[in-house]
Amino acid sequence: MNTYLSRLAALELAEPIYVVGMGLAGRSALDVLREAGYDATGVDERSEGRHIRTAAFDDVQWSEAATLVMSPGIDRRRACFADYFGTVVNDVELFACLVDKPVVAVTGSNGKSTVVTMLAEALNAGGTRAMLCGNIGYPVLSALINDAPADVYVLELSSYQLECCPSLSPDVGCVLNVSPDHLDRYDSIDSYAAAKERLVIQSHLSILNQDDAYCVAMADSATNVAWFGAQTENRVDDQGIYLDDALVLKHEALTVKGRHNLSNALVVLMMLNALGKLNDQAYQAVSTFAGLPHRMQVVAEVDGVSWFNDSKATNIGATQAALNGVDAPLILILGGVGKNQDFHLLSETLQTQTLRGVLLIGTDNHALSNALDQACIEYESVGTMDRAVSRAREIAQRGDWVLLSPACASFDQYRGFAQRGEDFTQLVRGHGE
Repeated sequence: MNTYLSRLAALELAEPIYVVGMGLAGRSALDVLREAGYDATGVDERSEGRHIRTAAFDDVQWSEAATLVMSPGIDRRRACFADYFGTVVNDVELFACLVDKPVVAVTGSNGKSTVVTMLAEALNAGGTRAMLCGNIGYPVLSALINDAPADVYVLELSSYQLECCPSLSPDVGCVLNVSPDHLDRYDSIDSYAAAKERLVIQSHLSILNQDDAYCVAMADSATNVAWFGAQTENRVDDQGIYLDDALVLKHEALTVKGRHNLSNALVVLMMLNALGKLNDQAYQAVSTFAGLPHRMQVVAEVDGVSWFNDSKATNIGATQAALNGVDAPLILILGGVGKNQDFHLLSETLQTQTLRGVLLIGTDNHALSNALDQACIEYESVGTMDRAVSRAREIAQRGDWVLLSPACASFDQYRGFAQRGEDFTQLVRGHGE
């Protein structure tokens, strides 16, 4: 038996075990638990399969299980879980109980996928075998059981994943920022921030954003803190990236564009430095990192108009970060599932932009349009992506940027942000070709 499977069996988790939710993390946990010899059953309201019980959660007698392994997509506030008094963990907690290699973990409302991917590439380029897992890449248990052993595990963690993993103790943990998101899942932004703060409480070293009020408040919970921000020794300015007050990378040395991406690169350099892995190969990997799909991705330049796909911007903070990197007249495509966000915050940022037009897609933009109306920002409700792209072509002038950065989730019209971004890209490139 695999060493980690043996360790998992030795935990002697109380049985039977119900794995709640059959997304990627849930299926991985179910497979690994059963492989380790546990009496484990998956429970999901829609998915079917071997060792999976398909049932409405309200109809399940959860007291029959001695342990619940909760998938991140399952809201533990649901009434059906209120009277459960057994052990509740998630796959990250099981990972934490088993891992014996350094762990680096990143959370935040925006930028975490870019940061962890850049970090993993830089570590691998510098000769350290890094495994990317968590909210991106492999589910954490699959990463651990993987046949290719890692020297360092690089975790992207959502607030949901931080809710049930008290044993996680990263060597380096980073909170990039906190902005209103997932307020359909949390009672307030303070509750959402508190979930993020768990990473600070549990990390040996916390890297925090001094320009973010929520991150500043978290510092009291940290064991050790390293700061980044405009007024710190680790910062980004008009010249480039400074690490310990020394200019280490100039703007033009990086492939990715936008001030927020320089800040992401800075955080990666800080984590590499904390791990003792900041070498020439790592610097080169950071410099040449090309970015991730659907994150300020250059789609095309047609007739002097630049088109950008930032479909991953599913909340206000992500769109604000994208806007901070815009240096041209802008046509902005917004809209979708608003997730109870306060769009007045976005309106304030839009008032600082040179707007050629604002185009709304989606089926319910009542809160968004109200905020734009109150800020006296003109917009057009076009409904669908094809109409948005068509209208953008009509009004765009040479030198303009057209940016899809919706500040909303996509599930009213698409399976996810990736499909939304692909639709935009195909519509733009189809015309250009």
